Amino acid sequence: MVEKFHGARVFQSGNDPVSVSLVSTSTVGLLIAVDPTDLPSGVAIDTPILLNAATDAAQLPANVREHVDSVYDQSGCQIVLILIDAGAEDSETQAAAVGDATQLTGIHAFKKATSLGLPSPKILAAPGLTVGSVADGVLTATVTAGGTGYTTADVTVAGATGGTGAELEAVMAGGVITGINIIKPGTGYTGALTVTITGDGSDATGSATAGTVLNAVIAEAQGIAETLRGFFYADGPDGTDAQAVQARQLIGSRYVKFVDPRVLKSVDGTPVAYPSSAIWAGLRSKMDQLFGPHYEESNQLINGIQGTNRPVTYGVQSNYLNQNGVNTIINRGNGFRTWGARTCAVGTIWEFASVVRMANLVNESIERAFIQFVDRPITKGLLDQMTMSGLAVLVSLENQGMLLPGSEFGLSSEQTGDDGVQGILKFAMRYEPPAPANDIRIAAYRNTTIAYELLYDQISGTVDTGNLI
Repeated sequence: MVEKFHGARVFQSGNDPVSVSLVSTSTVGLLIAVDPTDLPSGVAIDTPILLNAATDAAQLPANVREHVDSVYDQSGCQIVLILIDAGAEDSETQAAAVGDATQLTGIHAFKKATSLGLPSPKILAAPGLTVGSVADGVLTATVTAGGTGYTTADVTVAGATGGTGAELEAVMAGGVITGINIIKPGTGYTGALTVTITGDGSDATGSATAGTVLNAVIAEAQGIAETLRGFFYADGPDGTDAQAVQARQLIGSRYVKFVDPRVLKSVDGTPVAYPSSAIWAGLRSKMDQLFGPHYEESNQLINGIQGTNRPVTYGVQSNYLNQNGVNTIINRGNGFRTWGARTCAVGTIWEFASVVRMANLVNESIERAFIQFVDRPITKGLLDQMTMSGLAVLVSLENQGMLLPGSEFGLSSEQTGDDGVQGILKFAMRYEPPAPANDIRIAAYRNTTIAYELLYDQISGTVDTGNLI
C-alpha cells in the first residue's frame, strides 16, 4: 500500500508481463594451443578474445588463423577464442588445456566470457587437443583394506617408472575407506602401481591398474559444456574405423559430438591435415543462424577443404561409424559433406545432437526469463503470469517447428502449502524436440495388375497417324 496523497498520481505496475527471449546459441568457442612468444602485444593466454570476423585474427599465429578460417569458411559468426600455452611436451599442452577450475584457466576460461561482456559460447571445440586417448593413465582403483578411524584421507598413486597428473579421492563411511574415485587418470603410469592412503585413520590399503583412458581435454570439456548448456566437438584419432569407435566408446556424454577423420586444407599450395572439429562447429553455427538448433548440421556441404585425410565411403563404412557414435565426412559424388547426427550418448533418448541442443535452449531461456519473477509476492496473479509466460514460449516454438505439438507448462502437482510458506514455487513443463529424419525407409512394390490393365485399356487399334494397315 502506498502512502496517502491529496491529488492524483499514476504508478507503473510492478506486475509487468514477462517476455521469454530465446538465448543465442550460435557463438563458437575455440581452445587452441600456441607459443606465447608468438602472440602480439595485448593478447594473453587463458583470456577470452572475441572475434567477429576472420580479419580479427590477422595478427595471431598461423595455426590459430587456420582453425579460425575453418569456422569462417562455413559461417559468419562470433568466436570466443581461448589461447593456451602449448608447452614443450604434450603432457604440458594437455595440462594447460585442461586448466584449473578455481583459476578459470584452460578450457575453464570459457566460463568467464559473459563476465567480461562477451557472448556465452555454446558450440565448443579444441582443434588438435582431443585426438589421442591416453594409453597409460590410471584405469582402475580399488580398496583392498578399508582400515578404521578415518574422517579425512588422501590417496596417491605412483607407477613403477613414474607417472603424473592422477588425482584419486577416497570414499568413506563410518571411518572406513569404502572406495576410491578416479578424478583424473593422469598419464605415464607403467608397471605395477602403488596406492598410498594417508589420513587420521589407519591400515587402509588400495591397488590400481593402468590402461587406456579418455583424453583429458574431452573429460574436462564434458562438464564445461553441460555447465554452459553448450556442446563440445571432439576430434577422433584419424586412424582406422576401429580406432575411432574404440576412442568414442570412452565417452558417454550427450554434450559431446565425436568427429573423425581430419580434413585436408591447402597451406602454401600443399594439402595439410587439420582436425575437422572447427568445421563441424562452423556448420553448427550456420544451421543455428539459418534455421535453429533443431536443424542438424549433418548432410551439409563443407567449404574450404580439398578432401579428407582418410576416405570414408557412404554405406556400410559410414553406417558402422554413425551407429557407434562417430560422425564422419563422406563424398557421394556431390562434394564433401558432414555425415552424422549423434552425440556420445548412443542408445539413449539423447543420442541426437539437435534434440539435446533444443532442450538446452528451452531450459535456459525459461530459466533466465523467470529470474524476473524472483522475490515477487506469491499471488494468483503471479502464478497465472508465470504459467502464461512459460506456455507462451513453448507454443511459439511449436509454431516455428522447433518443438512438436502437445507442450505443457504449469504449476507442479508436487507443490504444497509448506512449499509456499518457504517461498518455494514448483513448476513443471513437458515438451518434445523433433528428431532428425535419420533413417528413411521406403517400401517398393510391383504394380503388375493395374499397370497392365492400364496398358491394355490404351489399345484402340488405331495410331496417331491414322488407321492401322
